[in-house]
Amino acid sequence: MKKFLLLVTFLFLITACKVESSVSVNVEDDGTGTVEVSVGLDNEASRLIGDIEKQLRTEDLVSSGWEVSLSEGLEEKTKIVVLASKNFINVDSLVSVLEEIAGPTVFSEISLVSEKSFAKKLWTIDGKINLSDGLALFSDPALDEVLGGKFFGRSLEDLSFLSGCDAICDPADSFLMNFSVSLPGDETDLNNAVWTVPLGDPTSTPFSSSSTVNYPKPKAWRTVAYVFFAAALLFLLFRGFRHLTSTTRNERDSESPRKRNKTSETTEEVATKENEETDKSVKLVVVGGKGVIWDGGADPEGLLVPFVRENGGVVDADEIADRYRSASLGQLSPEEFWESVGLQGDPVDIDAQYLNLVRLRSDALPFLEQMKRRGIPVACITNSVLSWSQQLRGRLGVEDYIQHWVVSGEYGVRKPSNSIFEALRRLTGVSFSNMLLVDSEIATLEAARGLGMSTVLMQSQVPIPSGFTHPRIEGFVELFGK
Repeated sequence: MKKFLLLVTFLFLITACKVESSVSVNVEDDGTGTVEVSVGLDNEASRLIGDIEKQLRTEDLVSSGWEVSLSEGLEEKTKIVVLASKNFINVDSLVSVLEEIAGPTVFSEISLVSEKSFAKKLWTIDGKINLSDGLALFSDPALDEVLGGKFFGRSLEDLSFLSGCDAICDPADSFLMNFSVSLPGDETDLNNAVWTVPLGDPTSTPFSSSSTVNYPKPKAWRTVAYVFFAAALLFLLFRGFRHLTSTTRNERDSESPRKRNKTSETTEEVATKENEETDKSVKLVVVGGKGVIWDGGADPEGLLVPFVRENGGVVDADEIADRYRSASLGQLSPEEFWESVGLQGDPVDIDAQYLNLVRLRSDALPFLEQMKRRGIPVACITNSVLSWSQQLRGRLGVEDYIQHWVVSGEYGVRKPSNSIFEALRRLTGVSFSNMLLVDSEIATLEAARGLGMSTVLMQSQVPIPSGFTHPRIEGFVELFGK
């Protein structure tokens, strides 16, 4: 497959056009699927190239299982599209097919997983795209030797000119790869599931997508019919038994006022136990991290966005947030995260510089000391990189006051997912009805309330929607008083 991209790239270079290829992975519900690679040629490129069917040799592709075709008029501005596709049967087969596109280093850490539950299946695909080798991806030492050690047998000046540059430039800038994934049950807009990677990008681009397939539930009428049949049978048996024993029961009822009193007492006892089980007393105070224990900053990801921008990294806030989400789920190490947002240097030093900006809320420590005096345990649930959370605990001096930590980077789930609250319940052994959550994120409070937790909003700069029903505080002193 490398020869396919090599030839098409060469054809584009000699016509001074940009190369924009698309790689699409289409997964079926049984785990099989198809990988499609396409490159479009506009009218001018098609005219300069001439008869592309004669120039594009595809015998080796076809012999290795690829189907190659040329289509016309697929888009308004595209005259010819070169399309190659190949099937895969499982995730290992998918990895092999992807390696045939441009070598074994471009796609890495590919994971395709399906998890079944009642009447549905969750599909997840993850991986990385690495085009840092630049134009070298489309060649090899043997070919370079044949061409005199020059890429395509041409000098950098020639390639710059053929790429449409007025001066010497990097021909790799003429190549972009669009990668997309289609999973079973995926009804989202495909434009939201496309990753565009320029050739020569020094950082790997992580990709992740998931979907849910909902299957028809078991035939409800059959279950209902069984229930009604069983109920009717029990009713008939009961009536027959009642007819046979009516005389004896009437005599017993007239002689057993004490038993009726005992039944009444038993009912009262059961009601008392139910009231005890729904006890809402606070046995665990749960606090958020950003915006509750430590200052959150003005951006959605706290102090992270301005820190990355000020140190010469990625400017786009959404891109920083997307990469941070992967890191806070444990999918990227701190070193990989800093690299993905364009920060160079020792990752340990960058960690220290960033974490030194985080400050403990002025009223947090007095509140934690008060909880310790009252004997009320405290837990912290936060969306964070695990190692960052561990460093902050010690530096901010709260480790002795917060008994339990549930960090998204350790458990692989983020607030407001119910899974992270379930991890907290299992860790502490405290029922949701006996937990009080203080958080600055409205979505997290809504999810916690749905589980039966008491909730309080620590007000921040986030606007409060109309109809908001959670109690609000501006500081810990308002929670339990001094």
